Order: sequence, then structure tokens, then C-alpha cells
Amino acid sequence: MKISFKALNKIDFLLLTAVFLLIIIGLLNIYSIGLSNIETKMIFFNKQLAFALTGIVLLLAFTILNYRFLKSYYKVFLVVSVILLLAVLIFGRSIRGVSAWISFLGFRFQPVELVKISLIIFLAKYLSNTAKEFYHSWMPIIISGAVSLVMIILVILQPDMGSAIILFIIWFMMIFFTNIDKKKVIIISLLIIITISFGWFVFLENYQKERISTFLNPEADPLGAGYNLSQSVIAVGSGQLTGRGFGLGSQSQLNFLPEQRTDFIFAVISEEFGFLGSALILIIITIFFYRIITIIKKSNDNFAVFLALGFLIMFFFQSMLNIAMNLGIAPVIGLPLPFISYGGSSMWMSLIAVGILESIVVHKVEYG
Repeated sequence: MKISFKALNKIDFLLLTAVFLLIIIGLLNIYSIGLSNIETKMIFFNKQLAFALTGIVLLLAFTILNYRFLKSYYKVFLVVSVILLLAVLIFGRSIRGVSAWISFLGFRFQPVELVKISLIIFLAKYLSNTAKEFYHSWMPIIISGAVSLVMIILVILQPDMGSAIILFIIWFMMIFFTNIDKKKVIIISLLIIITISFGWFVFLENYQKERISTFLNPEADPLGAGYNLSQSVIAVGSGQLTGRGFGLGSQSQLNFLPEQRTDFIFAVISEEFGFLGSALILIIITIFFYRIITIIKKSNDNFAVFLALGFLIMFFFQSMLNIAMNLGIAPVIGLPLPFISYGGSSMWMSLIAVGILESIVVHKVEYG
């Protein structure tokens, strides 16, 4: 485990700037949401500020550490992740019907956020050694798929369908970028369709089926299953070009919009700052993605390439699915918007991921 403070002068400041801007925007909107409740307005803001500051410390720590140490400890990450997922099922605290949190000394931690990073580290290690075998053999597909499936099933049992989808996408997209035979991709895709059809009747809870049905026809139950989606679309639309103004969004300030600080914070931003504010978010996120792609292109270490690719896939699909959910063009599946939504587990793990990306930058001589 090699530590180098001198390497910090190579840090990707544009990547960090994009991340810090997203965090600031999230903090401002969490504060704005609290303006309608004098008693609690600072509680969530203070907590998120603490999560962000401690997360930045974690980011710097993982930047200083050489990312290659993850290759030696990937089994530790996997074992800890599985243990935590099992602990959630046995001892986890249920919130809105989902047992996804472990409570300890008054603090709640959501293990699935660590699981996402652990899966990426495992796949980066495994695929960097076996990428060429994916064309001729099914074995690396089966092995990587089996490890991923264990985690996905444990997450589905919580049940947290949104995170399970992200875990599956991470696996599928990462093996897609190996030397895999495209015929295998077609076969896997057909198996996925069959599994999803089977899972509709076996794995999905009634409320999850309602969310999908509501997405297809939100007007069918606007005050019940379709309420969240309808209120989000109303909030986004009411912002128009420039928005209603900071702290002046009627949907959020009057509590019509549910889960304002987490799942639907993008709708709050759209209502208060309009299309221009939403566009600014998308521009910053695009810069963030662009910098990760640059890291991938300039790294000649396969492990680093797959690590960065995994984080790109995780951030991209989680961000796009959250925004699509807020716009009413995707089902409500309970995914936070990275760096912006309220939540300590998501903030910490996201910043650790950025720290690992920065470690790839500062510890690679070949990086420009």
C-alpha cells in the first residue's frame, strides 16, 4: 500500500470542481427545502454538510493511496459486502417497506452503496485478467455473473429494486467492453428478458408492480400509486425557463412533492431554478463524465481502465435514471442523484469512488 503526497499536484482539478459544484448545489437545495419548516430546516442541511466534509476527507485519503492496493483486497471488499447485506436482512431497519439500512449508535448506513464499489473492484480485477477469454469461453461470464448475482439477489430481498438494477447494469456493461463474442451478448440478453418476465411474478412486490404500471399510465391513480410521479412532473413543469426562485417552489415548500431531499431533488431544482438551472446540472454532470472518459483513454493499465469504466457506468446510469424518474419518463425506483441527493452513505461512497479515480490519475506516470 503505497502513499504519495507529492502525487497530489497531478490531481484532476476539473473533475473535482464538477463534483464540488454538484455538492454545493445539493446543499443549497436541501437548505431551500427546509425553509418551510423552521424547526427542522437546519437539521438535514447540517447533516449533509457533515457528510460532504467527511466524504471529502475520504476522497483525499483514497487519492493519496495507490489504487493498485485494491487488487490485493478485492476479496475483503466482497466478503464484507456480503456480510453487510446479510446483516441488513437479519437486523436491518425497515423504512417504507425496505430493509436497506443498518442502524448503529443513532447512525444509519446503507450497505448497498458499498456493494456497488465492491462489485466494480472485483470486476475490474477479474476482467483485467480474463478479458480476452470472454470471446471463446462462457466460464468468465458465468463466474463474474455468479458473484454479481449473489449480491443482486441479496439486494432484491431487501427489496431495493433500483440498486439491484444498477448492480446488474454494472456487470452487464463491464463485460460488454471485454472481448466478448456478440453472439453471447444476444444469448445473455434473451436470458435477461426471460428472467425479467419470470421475476415480475416471483420477485416484485405489489408496490413495485404498481410503480411500473403507474409509469405506463400515471393518470390511472393520480392520488395513490401515481401521486409521486404526478407531483414530480408538476414541479418540473412549473419551473418553466427561469424557475420560481430560491425557496419559492410551491410543490416543495408546501410538501406536495414527496422525498424532496432524496429521490426527487432534481424536481425541486427544476421548480426553483427552471430549465436553465436543470440545464446547468446536466452540463456539470456531462463535464464529470467527460473527465472520467479522459481517465479511461489515458490509462494503459487494464485494472485502472476497468475501475474507471465501472465508476462511469455506475454514475451515468444512476444519474440518468434518477433524472428520468423526476421527468416522468422512467418508473420510480428509488435512486439518489449522486452528490446532490441527501444521504450519508451515498455521499461517502460516491466521494470514495472519485478518490479512486483521482488515485488513477496521480499514480499513473503515463497520464497526461
